[in-house]
Amino acid sequence: MNLTNPGVGGTGLLLDVSKLPKEEAEKFQRSLEQREYSSYTSSLIPLQRSLPDIRLKGCHSLYTDLNLPETSVVIIFYNEHWSVLVRTIHSVMDNTPPHLIKEIILVDDASTDKVLKEPLKKYVSRFQKVRIVRAKSNVGLTRARIIGFEQSTAPVAVFMDGHSECFPGWLEPLVTRIAENQSIITTPHLHAVDSKSFKIIEWGQGRGMGIPIFGFPNLFFTWSTMSEEEWRKRKRETDPVRSPAIVGCVIAFSRRWFKKLGMFDPGLEIWAGEATELAIKTWLCGGGLESIPCSNVAHLYHPHRPSEKRRIAYNRNIARVSNMWLDKYKHFSENYDSSIADFGDISDRIALRDSLKCHPFEFYLTNVNPYQFIPGNGIYTGLIRNVELGTHCFDSGGGKNGDSVNVLLYSCHGQGNQLWDFTDRREIRVGGQCLDSGYGDNVVTKNCHGLRRNQEWEVISLEGHVLLESHGHCVGVTKSSKTNETELLPALTSPDS
Repeated sequence: MNLTNPGVGGTGLLLDVSKLPKEEAEKFQRSLEQREYSSYTSSLIPLQRSLPDIRLKGCHSLYTDLNLPETSVVIIFYNEHWSVLVRTIHSVMDNTPPHLIKEIILVDDASTDKVLKEPLKKYVSRFQKVRIVRAKSNVGLTRARIIGFEQSTAPVAVFMDGHSECFPGWLEPLVTRIAENQSIITTPHLHAVDSKSFKIIEWGQGRGMGIPIFGFPNLFFTWSTMSEEEWRKRKRETDPVRSPAIVGCVIAFSRRWFKKLGMFDPGLEIWAGEATELAIKTWLCGGGLESIPCSNVAHLYHPHRPSEKRRIAYNRNIARVSNMWLDKYKHFSENYDSSIADFGDISDRIALRDSLKCHPFEFYLTNVNPYQFIPGNGIYTGLIRNVELGTHCFDSGGGKNGDSVNVLLYSCHGQGNQLWDFTDRREIRVGGQCLDSGYGDNVVTKNCHGLRRNQEWEVISLEGHVLLESHGHCVGVTKSSKTNETELLPALTSPDS
């Protein structure tokens, strides 16, 4: 293929499949179907590729490897492609001071790929600190991590997905904060590995740094931006950032603290829910979560094939977490009443919560993430119906308008895109999006920023009607001149209109 240093420095390798011989093109396509990422491309990139040092100014002197505790790195894999898994191992070893790594424990969750058996064992035998633990049957990510943790021995542990790549200096900042406060769980600033080209996509630093939060009703993490209050509290760009939630792909923690919290709930099945449970109980039981800007790790995000087994396990996990930790707010989560899947016995987890004397979930909403949005829990909740048209309601499913989305009027059905909340911050929200009046005459939805401004609304009652008003303008209805002439769009008008 005449490739020269493919993937060097985190660059990608974007193949023109149309120019590949038929047999190779079929291999490429098959790799996407089998792995949900291009293992074909990954195989063309060296198992050891150096990534650039992208640390912020000041990180080098702020975090050193002196007097830090040893760390166990636990990597779970299930039929991970050889090149992706081995590249993860090399990136940990190549970008970490050797004396900080006590061991790298690979947990094979009963893979069926033969190359991950004896060939992998032979390959890693050259590394004194790497060992493989095999699960007897496929137990899922959460339980496999517990197996790996119980095999580890260092005072600090890191859970890492088997499709990650570490940048220089990734570990020291994570461990430093844990050494200072053992009840802090730390995560790196995450970047992305493109699933087709394997290019490292660097995500923004500073004010634009992504902060994970979890959302209702599925309690899965989503990305938000740093609140204005959090940004003002920070003295330096390198300071750790309080994190309401965690992304489960890379987590560092004190061994003692993780055991005190009861580790992960062993009743969680396959995948999902474990990171949310760990985040909530950490905050409620006296600890904290921090994203560390000076630590950088890239993660290969790829879709997970839907299946009935996975769907049931997911809903079961959500119900367990919500019934353990959310108190009265569990009613806003999926399957809290076991209507989809039975979540099993949680009496031992409730007893653990009581023994730790943890705060109620209200503490989280007041002290950790006061911007936590819970759909259905607004001052007003429901449809926004246009009186004149009668059967048409606000719908957030319009087309893109730059970095925002146009709002439509659509036949009322009251689900998803039409279920709005008016919050105590005077936002009108649907999911993680807020109604925004800052786009000329258009009414759009945009990521909620919590700064009020164009996302602050008044609900005014006038002569039996309700008006939505923002900065002296009310929401009316107009026909679209750009698309279908009959398409109705909300638009800002003067109060006299």
